[in-house]
Amino acid sequence: MQQIADRIGMHVTTVSRAVDDKWLQTPRGLHPLRRFFVGGTVSADGDEVAWDAVRLKLQEIIDAEPKDDPYSDDALVDELGKRGITVARRTVTKYRKAMDIPSSRQRRDWKLPRADRPAE
Repeated sequence: MQQIADRIGMHVTTVSRAVDDKWLQTPRGLHPLRRFFVGGTVSADGDEVAWDAVRLKLQEIIDAEPKDDPYSDDALVDELGKRGITVARRTVTKYRKAMDIPSSRQRRDWKLPRADRPAE
């Protein structure tokens, strides 16, 4: 919305009010116009990254994590940072919960020995 507001020379709240309670009929159904204005963040390269892309990357990282010692939310922030995406830990927590992904403790496979502990 900010990009549109900048382009037409109006305040972002004016654009927000203009799309509020408006619907768009598409071949795939009726959708609120606000749905097409997704937020995002800026990558380390300066490119804009949509929140949906952040969620997909988060899912990829969790799918590939070690099952004997899954990443905490802080570690997930670090992993996203390595991929050029800067987000806060609370954002990762919010997305993880919205995606029904359990905490690291709940994701851990307790049958596997942890790599950082010596075998007994």
